[in-house]
Amino acid sequence: MKEEKDGMAVFFCHCDGEVSGMVDVPAVMEYAATLPKVTIVEEHEHLCSKEGIARLKEVLRDGKVDRVVMAACSPRTHGDIFLNAVESVGINEYLVEFANLREQCAWVHEDREEATEKAKDLVRMAVFRAMELEPLDRIKLSIFPSVLVIGGGVAGMEAALNIASKGFKVVIVERAEEIGGRVRKLSTTFPTISCGIPCRHDCPECEFTPKVEEIYAAGNIEVLTSAELVDVEGRIGDYKVKVRRKVGEGEEEVRDLNVGTVIIATGSRTFDPGRIPDYGYEFEDVITSEELELMYLQTRKGGGGAKLLRPSDGRVPKRVDFIQCVGSRGLKPGSNPYCSITCCLYAIGHARAIKEMYPDTEVYIHYTNIQAPYRGFEEYYAETSSLGIKFVRGAVDKVEEQGGQLFIGYEDADLQRREEATTDLVVLSVGQEPSDNTTKLSEMFHVERDIDGFFMEVNPRVVAEDKTGVFVAGCALGPRNIRYAVADGRAAAENAIRLMEQGFVEVEPVIPVVDEDKCIRCGVCESLCRYEGIKVGEAEAAEVIAALCRGCGLCVASCPAKALQMKYYSDDQLRTLLRTAFSMPVAVAEAERG
Repeated sequence: MKEEKDGMAVFFCHCDGEVSGMVDVPAVMEYAATLPKVTIVEEHEHLCSKEGIARLKEVLRDGKVDRVVMAACSPRTHGDIFLNAVESVGINEYLVEFANLREQCAWVHEDREEATEKAKDLVRMAVFRAMELEPLDRIKLSIFPSVLVIGGGVAGMEAALNIASKGFKVVIVERAEEIGGRVRKLSTTFPTISCGIPCRHDCPECEFTPKVEEIYAAGNIEVLTSAELVDVEGRIGDYKVKVRRKVGEGEEEVRDLNVGTVIIATGSRTFDPGRIPDYGYEFEDVITSEELELMYLQTRKGGGGAKLLRPSDGRVPKRVDFIQCVGSRGLKPGSNPYCSITCCLYAIGHARAIKEMYPDTEVYIHYTNIQAPYRGFEEYYAETSSLGIKFVRGAVDKVEEQGGQLFIGYEDADLQRREEATTDLVVLSVGQEPSDNTTKLSEMFHVERDIDGFFMEVNPRVVAEDKTGVFVAGCALGPRNIRYAVADGRAAAENAIRLMEQGFVEVEPVIPVVDEDKCIRCGVCESLCRYEGIKVGEAEAAEVIAALCRGCGLCVASCPAKALQMKYYSDDQLRTLLRTAFSMPVAVAEAERG
């Protein structure tokens, strides 16, 4: 006969002194032992350590308890560690409650006695709420074994190749006529600007072109160029998407695709310097770094290698001025507040190339702070300073044209004076911004964006991406260099492969339930749900679609008939929590007296 369990265990973590330094843990443990249903009270210096988890499992395996309270730190950071341990000994994870004694108690108090009394309150609240909890089972969803990769740049290509190597079908949707993204426009990459030692084979000829050919040669990768996503339906593991594609002059086709996971690798766009009039982008001899690349590529076609020629007269410039942070770091009205990371080394690489081609040409780089965040780049910058390239620290306040001559006005902070000079060519090192379709895709797949407008980088310990099956890679997450964009693509591929090899995903059952007797079919819940997780169709009551619901609770809070209750956060559970915050619940107190 199976042994019945009807007790509760409360585990206390000293958190290496983070809790016990302000809270009298033994006193709170003694108090917890007096609470109803509590049969086990344990403590550990570092409960989430290997030794702590082993002790937790040992106690629960031998104890007659079916509910657990973790009096430790935030469940957002360490919750999964404890829940996995609890489940491994046969206790349902939804019969576990947390009392956050670190962030909500020890860290916010200066008085030890007050912190200890508050800790007692938090533990009491957790114990009584745990008594109200009900076991829940995770919802299992199947995964369709194919992936949609949106964007055919280096991150998207890397993701596609990794997924295809595992035998899964991949469809790449690329808006441009060719895959390759912005890297296709590069004449070379830095710091390996030419072949030889220590060549890392990351220039377009050695690395990029073979990748493109490998994509088209793969039998399980389909490439749709001149295409864009127009509609999405479904959920993690089963997305139905519509792709509109240009197939000829004035002709389009719409493709319906069924995929299980999605990788967004839409990259970024470069800042439009016309938004900052000070930099004189309207003048013919003021160009962007992208236009400089295009000049190199076009002059190469004529044979004899790349050339640097003034757009106005086709002559080799005697002086070139690079202006950094164009559109970045909030230096000018209309610019973005963040650093675009790659621009400094990109300009330094071009400056070196110009100096090698034309040793007599003067090259100036106007900067506020040189950013060299990647390994080997600081040395690359230091070496450049010795080649005759002039680094001028200070803001550029104007670029003007007078009588066919280009003038640049700038600050030299090191000499503490303002300078004006004539120049032949100005190159604007433009920053990066979110791509044009970022907002649209964010809304389609319900993927959040950060304060700068890029897709938000997710800490998997805090937010589970498995809720959507949508992974983001490369510059869609923010400015990156090629190496790190490729690494992002590989990581996104690994996440998608993991789901498809598993064949299913389990999502949390913390979703609303509908009381059909109370539901008045008003449709308020459906109108508020951005995830299409609840519908009021022809049935007698609203229906929750478990695969789409994110458990946000907006519908529950807004239902005028009070017909919705959230599992794990029911009204009765929350009322108990609130009552217990100030006193012991009446029903429990009477039961104890009786």
